[in-house]
Amino acid sequence: MTSTTTDNSAAYRRIVRRETHSPRSGFAILLAVLVLLVAAWLVAETVLVLVGAAPLLSTPGALVDGALALPTAVLPSALVTAGIVVAAIGLVCVLVAVLPGRRPRHQGPTGRTALVVDDRAIASALARRAARAAGIDPDNVVVTVGRRAAEVRLRRSSGWAIDTEAVEAAVAHELKRLDLSPALRPTVAVETTGVVGA
Repeated sequence: MTSTTTDNSAAYRRIVRRETHSPRSGFAILLAVLVLLVAAWLVAETVLVLVGAAPLLSTPGALVDGALALPTAVLPSALVTAGIVVAAIGLVCVLVAVLPGRRPRHQGPTGRTALVVDDRAIASALARRAARAAGIDPDNVVVTVGRRAAEVRLRRSSGWAIDTEAVEAAVAHELKRLDLSPALRPTVAVETTGVVGA
């Protein structure tokens, strides 16, 4: 019984990780397509040289000669700038490969199953709760959910005050009830300009 529970826990952890972290397949496919296009172009240029036809852009020999003459043919500042751009592109590729991507989702309380909650659903729940506590229309509440923070912005009706402490308590209670991981730190702000109507 214990081994089955452990197996299920490991499987649920894998499922939650897969659903909350973004795969890098799109970026990898884009890089692979770019490399394949460059390789196909070089092969096409080589074939055109072998059959004696005119090149599409430049012959492979001219490309090699141009690369060898580059240090003397181009200003040093242009070479430094090109090097910085290439280094920046390489750094972006390394960071994308190493850093974990994140989908806009949070893990809910897991017991006998895996639970993943979309950030839009969290924002909707917080907006309803905040609107109820403030006594305003839900359309006058805007909630932004990030990795570790939830910002609740309220637009009050003209002439009516909002009990910010009651809204903060209601939002904190809702987040405690949801028991999300990673936990969200709520902030509540009331806009200075009001709207006409309820």
